[in-house]
Amino acid sequence: MTGPVFKSCSLAGALVPLVCAVVLARAANAADPPSTVTCRVRDDARRREFVLHPAGPAPAAAGATETRWQLSMRDAESKGAWIDLLLPGARPALTASTARLSYRNSNGGRQVDLEVSPAASRLEVWVDHGLEVNIDPDLDPRVDRLNTDGPIAAVECTIGAPAP
Repeated sequence: MTGPVFKSCSLAGALVPLVCAVVLARAANAADPPSTVTCRVRDDARRREFVLHPAGPAPAAAGATETRWQLSMRDAESKGAWIDLLLPGARPALTASTARLSYRNSNGGRQVDLEVSPAASRLEVWVDHGLEVNIDPDLDPRVDRLNTDGPIAAVECTIGAPAP
């Protein structure tokens, strides 16, 4: 009778590490910090929506990867199509209830200031395609449409995980 018990224990012994790995993986993912900020401009004729999100990993020193960030915008004119602007070297600070990014590239052609908190939010974007195309020849000329023409405080922003 020890044979069937031994086989059950062997099966249980194999399942325990698998179940533990699944539980730990889910717990690790639940602790992941937020990685997107979505801001919609209130009462905006252009119906602008901005999203700050990871653009995907970029190679970094010693084979490690570094998260690349981008700001995307869509509006009534783009008919739902996103216009993307990479933000090389951006380091946003995100928590469950706040977000902050103050970004300027070296030649000054890409600037993004974003502050989100439960009390208020503010977004300011300035992009000059004419300056940036010298550095990034493949840059979409529509990036100039991301310009906010000064800070916008009439934004509703949410912080969260990326859409699946």
